[in-house]
Amino acid sequence: MSLDPVFEPLRQIPRPDFDDIPAARARMASMQALMPPRQSATVDFEDREIDGPGGKLAIRVYDPRVRGQTGALVYFHGGGFMVGDLDTEHSQCLDHAEEAGCVVVSVAYRLAPEFPFPAAHEDAWAALRWVAANADALRVDPERLAVGGGSAGATLAAGVALRARDEGTPSIRLALLVQPAIDHLQTEPSARTFTDTPFMTSADLASVWRTYLGAAPPTGKALSYAAPAAADDLAGYPPVFLIVGDVDPLRDEGLAFARRLIAAGTEVELHLVAGAPHGFDLVEHAPATLLMRAARAAALARALSSQGRWDRRLAAATSAARFHGPLLRGLAKHVGTWPARTARQLLRSVFGTTAR
Repeated sequence: MSLDPVFEPLRQIPRPDFDDIPAARARMASMQALMPPRQSATVDFEDREIDGPGGKLAIRVYDPRVRGQTGALVYFHGGGFMVGDLDTEHSQCLDHAEEAGCVVVSVAYRLAPEFPFPAAHEDAWAALRWVAANADALRVDPERLAVGGGSAGATLAAGVALRARDEGTPSIRLALLVQPAIDHLQTEPSARTFTDTPFMTSADLASVWRTYLGAAPPTGKALSYAAPAAADDLAGYPPVFLIVGDVDPLRDEGLAFARRLIAAGTEVELHLVAGAPHGFDLVEHAPATLLMRAARAAALARALSSQGRWDRRLAAATSAARFHGPLLRGLAKHVGTWPARTARQLLRSVFGTTAR
């Protein structure tokens, strides 16, 4: 295990100080102020408020201007359950809507420590149910929903997917999990021994869980919604797309979760990204980031399109074709030692089609 040099810039980004939440939030706000939310030529978005368990719940709805009948991705931002808002992963949500051609609903859930578990989970669950109940107004199929997120957002997505399985509704076609925190006990080796990794260390992870779970940690089924590794049984869990970084304290618990899901009969698409730390996709030009972005788009298009399973694969390739060119140019620019044939083979492995 060694850090890919392309991700070295992440060492220069200060990790959030979860022992000083106001300062961490102020730092993120100042960074976001330098980067106003980008616009899109193909996707409209608007902020709304819906009724949530703790009052009004802010969401942002992304709607491709040209699309057929599709499903929706309910998306939860990262930030250790303590920082972040609708702007935190605005660009990622636009990418999902543009590249997979689906509606995306991003959720500004309540944050710890002011609102420890189950507040964020209940907000996430309420947003998912709202999307299902308002499918006609959103012009989406309520039987074709996905949940997803990165880091803490992926943890929330994994928890609501488990709850949807338990309650039998809504129907979840895909859980899109990017570097999720799964095990609150940090029982896996990487969660205890990765003490000097960029962007997140084992100590940071311990602080996240301690603050999120609060003074009275949940037990039983509620605990499994907070930390899905605690679930006794994963049978019936929806299909999963899972990204794990090789240099991430969350690596081993992600792999362990994948093994359990596979043993329980769940369809799992697992990507272990060599040399990648937590938050590696912040380095947008990195070859691994470009490839994982393509793979995410293909997985969403397959899950949320209206065709049958094999037609969905073709639809995913067609939907993604418009950004094959930029991906190849990115690969050529940043990995000059890779011949074009190699890049095309990589994209073909993702999409099942030939990139030009």
